[in-house]
Amino acid sequence: MLASGAFGMLAPLSFPARSDAFLHHPMKSPRRLVAVLLLFSALLAPFLSAAPARIKIKLAPMPGIGHLVPELARGLGYFEQEGIEVEYVNVMNYRDEDFYSTELFKDGTIDAEICWYQRVVFGIGNDAPARAVLLIENSPHLTISVANRLKDQIKTAADFKGRTIADSEGFSTKRYLTDTVIAHAGLTPADYTPAPGELTAKLPLLVKALQANQVDIVSSMEPLTTGLMATKLVTPLFDLATGEGTRRALGDVWPARCLYLAPDYIKAHPDRVQRLVNVFVRTLRYIDTHSAEEIIAKLPAGYFAPDMNNDLWAEYKKGKIDEIAKIKPGMAHGDYSIPPSAAKLACEVLFHTNFDDSPEGKYRRAAAQSGKVRPEDTYDNRFVEKAMKEIK
Repeated sequence: MLASGAFGMLAPLSFPARSDAFLHHPMKSPRRLVAVLLLFSALLAPFLSAAPARIKIKLAPMPGIGHLVPELARGLGYFEQEGIEVEYVNVMNYRDEDFYSTELFKDGTIDAEICWYQRVVFGIGNDAPARAVLLIENSPHLTISVANRLKDQIKTAADFKGRTIADSEGFSTKRYLTDTVIAHAGLTPADYTPAPGELTAKLPLLVKALQANQVDIVSSMEPLTTGLMATKLVTPLFDLATGEGTRRALGDVWPARCLYLAPDYIKAHPDRVQRLVNVFVRTLRYIDTHSAEEIIAKLPAGYFAPDMNNDLWAEYKKGKIDEIAKIKPGMAHGDYSIPPSAAKLACEVLFHTNFDDSPEGKYRRAAAQSGKVRPEDTYDNRFVEKAMKEIK
C-alpha cells in the first residue's frame, strides 16, 4: 500500500516487524494479559469487598437514648459504612400500647428495636419472642431520694419500713427496682406504703406532696430527677444512674436499654444482624470517647426539633448537651455484651414481682408466670463479641 509522504509524495506504509517471540510463542502475550487482569482484580478486590450489598432494616427506636444512638450512627456515617438503609418505625402507629411492641416482629413490621431489656422477657413469655444482641445501658438511670426533713432518720434501705414511697405504678420499673433495693435490707413491699402512681409522672404534684409531708421517699428517672433535685426538697440516697452505683444497690449491673431482634430473624439473617451490631459498637465507642458537645456536633439536623426558633437555639442546644451528659454515665462502657449474671438477676426480679391489674401489669404478670422464660434465651452475645474483637 502507498501513503502520502511529508511532501505529498506517495511512500510505502511501514508496519512494525513481528517479534520472533510472538512467532515462536503465540500464547505468551495472552498469558501475560491474563496475569495482568488477575493482578488488577486482586488489587481491586479490597475496594469491592469494602462496599457490601445494601440492605434495609426497619428499626423501632424508643424516645431518648433509643433515638440518640441510631441518629448519631447516621451522623457519623456508620450505617452507610455497613451498607444499611435504616427505616424508623413508630410502634404506636401499629399498637395502642407500646408494651406490645415485640408482636410487630411476627409480621415483619419491624426488624429490630431499641428499648428496655424487660421487653425481651415479657415478649418471650407472651409468645412474641425477642433476643438482645447488644447492651446500651447497664443501669436503669434510677435515683432513690429521701425528703430532706427525714434525711437524718432514713440512711439505709432498712429505714424505709413504715414510710410512704412515690415509686410510680404497680407495674413500673421504678416500683420493682425499689422493691429489689429494700429486699437487700430484708424488707418486703408490704413494709412500706406506695404513694399514688401519678405523683412520679408530674413534678408539680410531687412537689406539693413533699411539701405536705405526704411522701417520704421518691424513686425517679430523668427528666423528673433533675427537676426534683432543683427543688432542694430531697437528698439522693441510692444512685442507680451509673453501672457502679447500680451494682452497689442491686448486687450487679442492670440490663436496661438494649438492641434486640426476633430469634427467627437472627437465625435467618446473621449477616444483617452482624452489620447492625457493628454500627452500634462503633457508635457506643464514639460516645465513650467523646464529650457531649462533640456528640451534639455529629448529630444530623433531623435529630433536633424541626420548628426550633433560631433565637432559642443556643438554649435548646445547651439543654440537649446537658441531657446527653446525664445519659452517658449510665451507659455501658467498653463491653456491650449482655452479662449473663445481669440477665439472671433481671429475670429473677421480674419473676417475683407482684404486678398490678392494669393492662400492662397483666401482660407482665402473664410472662413472669408463664414458665417459658430462661435467662440464657434472652440474649445472644455472638455478634457483639465478634464486633468488639474485630473492629479496631
